[in-house]
Amino acid sequence: MKRDRDFTKNVGYFRNEYQIQYIIDGERYYFESGIRCVKMAAGSVAFIDKRRIPKLNIIGGRYHDRILIEIKEAEFAPICQAVGIDMERVFSQRCGVFQTGKCEEIRDVFEKIEKTITDRGTEQRELRLRMLILNLLVCSSQLEKFREKNFHSASMQGSLEKQKRVCMIADYLAGHYEEHENVDELAGRFYMSRSYLCRIFKEVTNFTVSEYVNLFRIAASREYLLNREMTMTEIANRLGFNSLTYFERVFKQLMSVTPGEYRKQYLGARGKRRD
Repeated sequence: MKRDRDFTKNVGYFRNEYQIQYIIDGERYYFESGIRCVKMAAGSVAFIDKRRIPKLNIIGGRYHDRILIEIKEAEFAPICQAVGIDMERVFSQRCGVFQTGKCEEIRDVFEKIEKTITDRGTEQRELRLRMLILNLLVCSSQLEKFREKNFHSASMQGSLEKQKRVCMIADYLAGHYEEHENVDELAGRFYMSRSYLCRIFKEVTNFTVSEYVNLFRIAASREYLLNREMTMTEIANRLGFNSLTYFERVFKQLMSVTPGEYRKQYLGARGKRRD
């Protein structure tokens, strides 16, 4: 995935899959609420745990050329289990950024993945790709020596204070997403103007405040939807949505299915496993 100019996407993103990203050239920024904001440059690898996606985002930066792998758990977990890999555990332990630089071994793995992806005429292409990704997961423990330990890269020291303030706001929102606090009240809580808060929050996270809060609400709603006793209206009210219609619209926007379809899909899948 190439981007031939500075990154100027207007909204954040939300995915419901495990991700691995590898930067071939250019740069991006990895943001984790309350913990770190680091620059990813050529050779950087990011493992993203789908259960933590509301607190993670890879944003900003200049032009970049990257490999993005999204792994659907339902399709890939059985393959991992067959070879003794606990995919959930791998992404939980490896979640974060690894600055591999010019490590030839890591670069070679991703070059093979890239070649397989682009070589569409090759037979058994998908099988080869799956095997390469499995190999990457098996060898992921070797990445630990490259883990990014600094909270902020040297090139970002000039904006360190802004990053800290946004992290404080993001952490607060992560713990209070069920409440109905508006942006004016939030700005007063952190002693800044509404316009300044909105501007720096979007700059750092690539989300508006309401978009960021809704990520946590939808993540929580997925758990509530597995409780057959809770109605849609009860879930919407508990999570701070001002109407059932708004909850359903936001859920469909982020998850590509309605809350009702999600509940039917996952409760049905659980029933089949029990059978």
